[in-house]
Amino acid sequence: MPLPILKPADGHAGATDSVVLVVYAPFGHDDVLSTYPEGTSTELTEHPLYNALVDVAEQGAHVVALIDRAQHDTVLVQFRGGKPASAVTVSRWKQDMSSPNTLGGLLALAHQLHPEAAVVLALEGHGAGYLPELDRRNITQSSVTTRVTTSEGVQQVGWLLNADSGSPVLPSGSPILPSGSPILPSGSPILPSGSPILPASHMPLSTWGMGHALRLAEDAGVPKLSVIHFNNCFNMSVELLHTVSPYAEFATGYANYNFFTAGESYPQIFKRLRLHGPVRAGELAQWFALANHKVLEAKGNHPTMGSVVDLSGMKALAELVDDLADALLAELRAATGSARKNLVAAIASAIKAAQQFDTAGTDFELETPDSLTDLMSFAAALQALPGSTFNLSTVGPAAKALQSALVGVKQYGDNERPWLVPDTSRIAWDFSSPNLAMNIFLPDPDLNGLWDWRSPFYMAVDAESDRPSVQPHVIDFLKVTDWVDFIKELHRDVPFVGLAAAVIPTFPVFNARYEPRRENKAPSCHPPYKQKAR
Repeated sequence: MPLPILKPADGHAGATDSVVLVVYAPFGHDDVLSTYPEGTSTELTEHPLYNALVDVAEQGAHVVALIDRAQHDTVLVQFRGGKPASAVTVSRWKQDMSSPNTLGGLLALAHQLHPEAAVVLALEGHGAGYLPELDRRNITQSSVTTRVTTSEGVQQVGWLLNADSGSPVLPSGSPILPSGSPILPSGSPILPSGSPILPASHMPLSTWGMGHALRLAEDAGVPKLSVIHFNNCFNMSVELLHTVSPYAEFATGYANYNFFTAGESYPQIFKRLRLHGPVRAGELAQWFALANHKVLEAKGNHPTMGSVVDLSGMKALAELVDDLADALLAELRAATGSARKNLVAAIASAIKAAQQFDTAGTDFELETPDSLTDLMSFAAALQALPGSTFNLSTVGPAAKALQSALVGVKQYGDNERPWLVPDTSRIAWDFSSPNLAMNIFLPDPDLNGLWDWRSPFYMAVDAESDRPSVQPHVIDFLKVTDWVDFIKELHRDVPFVGLAAAVIPTFPVFNARYEPRRENKAPSCHPPYKQKAR
């Protein structure tokens, strides 16, 4: 059987003879994803992702996967294209799936095994848009805690969030937080591993770490990846896409939640490639989005928004974000008194009018104070403000240019109630607007002083020079654009209240046995495990 192949990218010499699908599945901190769909599986061969990869190999694509599950070894899985019975599964003991070296090494191995194959990478599990790179060795008891005296004269141990501790500072300054604060979902100020600014669980690769992993692969001789499929939540993120753009041609991802389906759509994608014949990477990237949508749409009540990005344009897109940030900065810095208050209120209204993506995972409503905002929608909302709001020669053209550059990124967008909420709820995830593309981190959009836990790191564009180096690396997007300066200036007069709980949202899974939920039944991100998905 002839193996499916991709056409070479424009301007690139050298055809490939096959495709290798590299799958990175860090489920080790999530019991639900590890035992999907029924919550009882123990053998890897019982997991639907494994069986989907068998079917991918049957369609002619090589497969190299690293699958880490809770309470199990990390397993390396290999198939030769067209030979699904050729499975080789080897325990790699327990890998650190948050290390760039692990993903970089997997890509290098896949290229070594299939040196003439085009490389397609699928990232499974959790995503969260921007995630900071943290060196936990420098987050110690002495560096993040201090003794504070209450108004009653009682001494307590409290979190210390200031420059002296090595932790970045919010623009308005960071106070000492008393122990027992409601923003601490886990950990304790007397434990060196606890911190209110570290996620409690599900920490995947950082944004910088993802880019560094691809750089390590490139250094090992791996060619530019044809497609990256971010098969997880919130990873159609301008910060992440800009970071990986030097190392891949196209990326497919989802700006809001994407339901976990354990690779169910992958066999059909590679069957289509085998039957259709060679296509360019951009078309294959589009197929990933549309196939994901087809699986979810058929069940109903699994609304998503899928996007595809030509990564060669991310540098120019970052420059357009910078232009918009500079224009907004100039307006904010020039305004004083009531004029500034009115201007800040107008910008806040544009943020509120823009499409928000849910990051809190509590009520599942897509509205502020969610901290991820659609970039194209924000640009459109700015243009919809009254003509007297800004200098028409600055903000308007910058917003229009950014909006125009994002046309065509969105591949589909649903408008439906997600199964996670009761069937009597009015909540719907409406992604039908044409002015949608990808998310950008815009913390505290309501200007109420309550910041997302990632904010101190996001704001610290000079953190690489801090000692001790809690955040040893800062992504280029934050260093080459003035987006952070815009956020700081917008919040200049907003008193700091606190940080939201440091928790990465639970990944909602594909509900194989969807039953309408009633008001008296609490929403859940987990399905009723009673039968397998068909």
